[in-house]
Amino acid sequence: MSAMLAAILVALIFSVALALLLRLVERSQRKRDERIARQIELTDAIHRELGAIVAPIVEKRRGGGLVVRMTMPFDHPELAATLLTVTDQVFSRHDDAHAVEIAFTPRAASVANLNRPRSTRKRGMEQPVPIIAAAR
Repeated sequence: MSAMLAAILVALIFSVALALLLRLVERSQRKRDERIARQIELTDAIHRELGAIVAPIVEKRRGGGLVVRMTMPFDHPELAATLLTVTDQVFSRHDDAHAVEIAFTPRAASVANLNRPRSTRKRGMEQPVPIIAAAR
C-alpha cells in the first residue's frame, strides 16, 4: 500500500513540475512574441515616417525593460530626433511599465543618397554589382 502511495506521489510531483515548466516556457514565448510585435510595429512606424532608412532591433535588457538598437548616420541629427520621437510614440501606446533604452550605432552616411528625393534614389538592383571570376 505504501509503495503505491509513493508511486502516486512521485507521479503527482512529476506532473506538477512538468506543468510549471510548460507555463514558464509559455510565458517566455509570449514575452518574445510581444518583443517581436513591438519591433514590427516600430519598423512600420519608422518606414511610414522616414522610409526604409533604419531597421530597429528590439531586445530585452539584462536588468529588465527593452533595448532598441538602430544603426544610423550620425551626421544627420534631425534624423535622430525624428527616430526618438517615433520610438517614443510607439512605446507610449502600450501601458507596460517597461523602461526602454535606445541605442544608436554609427553608420557611414551616404550624403548624396540622403539629400536626393526618394523618387530619384537608386534601387538596390540598379547599383553596380561586383563580378567575381575564378580561373582553373
